[in-house]
Amino acid sequence: MKKTLIYLAVLLVISFTVPSPLSAQSNDTIDKIDKIFAQYHNAMPGVAVAVTLNGKVFYNKAFGLSNLEFPLPNTTETIFECGSVSKQFTAAAILLLAQEGKLSLNDDVRKYIPELPQYDAPITIQHLLNHTSGLKDWGALYSLTGWPRTTRAYTQQLSIDIVFRQKSLNFTPGSKYSYSNSNYVMLVLIAERVSGKSLADFTSEELFKPLEMTKTQWRDNFREIVPGRAVAHSVKNGVFFQDMPFEDVHGPGGLLTTTGDLLKWNRLLETNDIFNAHIAHLRITPGMLNDGSSSGYAAGLMIGEWNGYNEISHSGSTAGYRAWLAWYPDEKLSVSILSNYAAFNPTVAGRAVASVFLGTPQITATIRDGSQQIKQPAYENSDLKRYVGTYYSEDIDVTYQINLKDGELEVYRKAGDTFRLISTAKDEFSTTANGRFIFTKDKRGRITGFTVSVSRAENVPFKIISG
Repeated sequence: MKKTLIYLAVLLVISFTVPSPLSAQSNDTIDKIDKIFAQYHNAMPGVAVAVTLNGKVFYNKAFGLSNLEFPLPNTTETIFECGSVSKQFTAAAILLLAQEGKLSLNDDVRKYIPELPQYDAPITIQHLLNHTSGLKDWGALYSLTGWPRTTRAYTQQLSIDIVFRQKSLNFTPGSKYSYSNSNYVMLVLIAERVSGKSLADFTSEELFKPLEMTKTQWRDNFREIVPGRAVAHSVKNGVFFQDMPFEDVHGPGGLLTTTGDLLKWNRLLETNDIFNAHIAHLRITPGMLNDGSSSGYAAGLMIGEWNGYNEISHSGSTAGYRAWLAWYPDEKLSVSILSNYAAFNPTVAGRAVASVFLGTPQITATIRDGSQQIKQPAYENSDLKRYVGTYYSEDIDVTYQINLKDGELEVYRKAGDTFRLISTAKDEFSTTANGRFIFTKDKRGRITGFTVSVSRAENVPFKIISG
């Protein structure tokens, strides 16, 4: 026991006091960054933070615990999951294949994925990269079945299958920008079919090994033992609990990595060591919408400005993991942040760090616990009995039973899973967390079904099968 305590004490010293190469000259700047993360202590999950300035590591520290059960501290070498920061790696695999002439970004996706339904307008690889395809988000679709992500184990094949079931899109390809993880699930499938290798093998050979990203791998098997990985946590009413991503779906997310490896990756935005000049330019060029306006999203990267500075960035969130990776080209500043705490806001914290260097107003990055519920407007829908019935959606293979209870419509989805519908307009209802319902009628005014819309998945159709 004594040896274990000594070992933990040494780890804590390493975790919290690793000196930056420039710390002697920049103590004031380092102190300002320290204060941003001072709230993370040795009785809670935490965060790892690394910064490079002009190509040199300026800041590299970790705070809080990587595992509350043992407990073990986060260190600068701790492995976290980086959520949607992963998308730029999947996009890079596609861009490498384009660089090798094995595909074109203007190709119709069905050239490589004939199983995808044929819609009114073709979806191109470029649409997938820029989130302008109109594909409904696979996780949002599964949430409508009563099994949102983290409530059951999802495989890569399940994420693909539900995309293939969709008979309609959120919108015409290229007409809008709408973030959807289904785009990057399809990109993984294209990359694997064109390269003849798994995404894990292809990116390891072409990206991770050349860049010496030795701590980086895909979470394509959530049961795999990964030494040095932090356990993700959430908090409710002041009580911590584990919040791990029990799924094998990867490409839209699912990259396991360290802050140091992410900084190596971000160097590509300056050096272009792997991509030729044309592909490197495409990587940071936002896709254009059909009307000629910018989508603001390039190849897994958000392209924009923050407080007058050019910012190339992406945040990440999967289960209890949070992440932020940003590059400020005007100042040659990279900020890499990884956390195993769901209450941590990576974008706010990342920009708080950036503001220390950019001279912009200081942001306060605080811990948040809980979410605010939005009250729905009330509307009187007469004769609620007409909506009672059993409804089925072929698109997501689920049955809803709608009953009248205590003067309100109640939806039964599965055992222990019911929710109430709140009238908001004629034949329209809303819920706290289960979407907006719009009922459809035939010429005689009889209810024929409804569509339900949630964030990232619009107008999922249900047909009445018994009334």
